Amino acid sequence: MVNALTIDLEDWYQGLTSTSRQIDQWPTFENRVVENTERILEILGLAGVKATFFVLGYVADRFPNLIRRVADYGHEIALHGYHHQHVHRLTLEQFRRDVVLGMEAVQQASGKKIIGYRAPMFSIRSSNTWALQELCAMGFLYDSSMFPIRNFYYGNPNVPRHPYRPLEDHSFTEFPLATVRLIGNNWPIGGGFYVRTLPYQLIQAGIRRLNKEGKPAVIYFHPWELDQGQHYNQVTFRERITHYHGRASLQNKLCRMLNDFDFAPLNQLLDGIPQ
Repeated sequence: MVNALTIDLEDWYQGLTSTSRQIDQWPTFENRVVENTERILEILGLAGVKATFFVLGYVADRFPNLIRRVADYGHEIALHGYHHQHVHRLTLEQFRRDVVLGMEAVQQASGKKIIGYRAPMFSIRSSNTWALQELCAMGFLYDSSMFPIRNFYYGNPNVPRHPYRPLEDHSFTEFPLATVRLIGNNWPIGGGFYVRTLPYQLIQAGIRRLNKEGKPAVIYFHPWELDQGQHYNQVTFRERITHYHGRASLQNKLCRMLNDFDFAPLNQLLDGIPQ
């Protein structure tokens, strides 16, 4: 069973909830995305694995050579928006402008056609599924913004747990993040904080369970999650846990995962989705 490995290519200050909205302050923060992404490329290269990189347009504008290198290594380039804004807080016109701006930056930097999208912070919810229709109308073939869980910050436990077609009479595909169903609830194993925090044996068992059901596991993480040298003294108590806890363990877990399972970019999974 082939799973999907995805990387949300953003810098640490775009991932932090306390700094992601401070767009005017972004130029004052230390940029660490190039070094961290190069580290990911090395890990994937040693494992012989290709992934999908959801690239933030802001990063593509500032580091176009980095995005071109990712593409030249054979990884799929997809879009993560431009300014890492919550989609559910945007109007249709604001969303469209952000997508267009991001598309222009990422396609110019990578030289590749973009067919996939992931909303920053998984911010397409039941209240703004119009975003999926808009993405389809703009020529995207898939989205991977749905996390079928509920926590204090994101998630929609009512969406299907496995890849599905969210739009009637259209092949546009949704790739939800990986969860397992247990005791009447969906439990996240899809990556990021969950892989950093949970014992690898639980992540391994969850992926095996999905594969045994004939379903791919969609895994994600960010370049900054491998960075043990970056510290920001103004983080909140919650951010200290959600954004910093477990970073020291992630590379080992990722390498074990790449060894234990087969992975491919999301665009290679499109043909296997039931109609």
